[in-house]
Amino acid sequence: MHSEGIYAIARIAVFQDPVLAGARNDLAVYNKYTSSDNSGIFEYLMSAVSLWLDNKKLSWIDPASEEAWDYNISIAKDAISKGFDEINFDYIRFPSDGKLSSMGFPKWDGITQRHIVLKNFFKKIREEMPDATLSVDLFGLATINKDDLGIGQVIEDSYEYFDFICPMVYPSHYASGFIGFKNPASYPYEVVSYSMENANSRLNDFKISQNASFERTPFLRPWLQDFNMGAVYNSELVGAEIQASEDSLGEGYKGYLLWNPSNIYSQ
Repeated sequence: MHSEGIYAIARIAVFQDPVLAGARNDLAVYNKYTSSDNSGIFEYLMSAVSLWLDNKKLSWIDPASEEAWDYNISIAKDAISKGFDEINFDYIRFPSDGKLSSMGFPKWDGITQRHIVLKNFFKKIREEMPDATLSVDLFGLATINKDDLGIGQVIEDSYEYFDFICPMVYPSHYASGFIGFKNPASYPYEVVSYSMENANSRLNDFKISQNASFERTPFLRPWLQDFNMGAVYNSELVGAEIQASEDSLGEGYKGYLLWNPSNIYSQ
């Protein structure tokens, strides 16, 4: 890849990991089975072999598992040693879909805020890989919402530890009515611009709050939609997303990432 001038990114799906969950049930999110007696008192029972599954029938690792942190960091270090230019951490969050009320966590205490759990992991990644180029994927709504979206993602938590912050600002993933559009997927320029302007403003505010004491300057580099959902994403709509990214980030623009699950791209 390098001989062809290609910048090589190794993407790691962190906590959505059926392989590790199958091998290490003790680190995996499990199902809490409920039963009740006539008085309506519930008992929650853990089965070590009953893995909790999301809507795609995939199992997850408890994001508070420090053994899982070490496991993923070791994979990242190995990829860097083999010549990859950057490590991209995806699915670095708590689960977002499925029967969330039935989730049980073998390591998370249920008290520590989810975003603190992830921030501690972010910190450890950087401590273990101080010189590596690192990026993290976040939900698009993390650019706008001030809460953790119920999955532990607060965009400010990532600014200190990663070189590239990659919000997945797919217009099809925004709810009807977002910034006044019944079908946000039909308005890629407006949706991406609004999201990335918010993210950039929050990054600038964070820099001011930290007195610009960053060891490195993080950049925003969005994931953009190049798949048909909500609208047919031809080169015109994808081009509108790219233009919106460039316009909204200005001097901080450092490119973009395109996603199509079939690897069929319009650009």
